[in-house]
Amino acid sequence: MADTKRILIIDDSAVILERLRARLAAAGYDVVTTTQTVGAARYLVQCDLAIVDFHMPGIDGGAVVASLREAAKRTGDGPLFYVYTSDETKAKAHKQYGFDGAFTKKGDDGALVQQVAALFRMTKLRELTRTQH
Repeated sequence: MADTKRILIIDDSAVILERLRARLAAAGYDVVTTTQTVGAARYLVQCDLAIVDFHMPGIDGGAVVASLREAAKRTGDGPLFYVYTSDETKAKAHKQYGFDGAFTKKGDDGALVQQVAALFRMTKLRELTRTQH
């Protein structure tokens, strides 16, 4: 399918990553996961969305995103970067940490699938509106 969206998920829990990969893949997304923060930039190629856990061991999600944005600048296009957290304070301050947005309700995989689908619908609508003007 030519319009399949590619999603990178970075989290320190392999269990969470596998669960999210399975749910999002079942919803039709191409999903790449990693527990590694160092070297994660290699997964950004042709990636539409990067979902990053905020609370990573030894580093916070904001630092991870800053590093990934630098790598994306060198390769051209970069994905949207969204924090994945149940911490409402972090979610509300997502821009301060360098994220484009926040997916809340961490642990509710069904809610994440719905939030991702809504994001891609909104993105497509913006692109269509831009091309019509």
